[in-house]
Amino acid sequence: MTYLVGLALATAAMISLAGTQRRQAKLMLSAPPLGARRRLLICLGFLLLSASCAQAVAAYGWGIGLVTFCAHVCLGAWLVAIILTWRRSNS
Repeated sequence: MTYLVGLALATAAMISLAGTQRRQAKLMLSAPPLGARRRLLICLGFLLLSASCAQAVAAYGWGIGLVTFCAHVCLGAWLVAIILTWRRSNS
């Protein structure tokens, strides 16, 4: 259960950071965010990544926690890539 919480945080962070990129935002939101909304998504993404890292380190310690955090980020990015690919094929 602890692993899934960290994975959910990292995936939400990756979705938030993908929403700041022009091409990905076009697929997800139909228009890229501008100005303050873009900065808000960037801050939210990094805050969620920090929370995922802190959760993994608190659950597993520094050694395994950082490796677990890297796995969360990789799996979260993979899930976002799959979601965007699926959206592109259905558009």
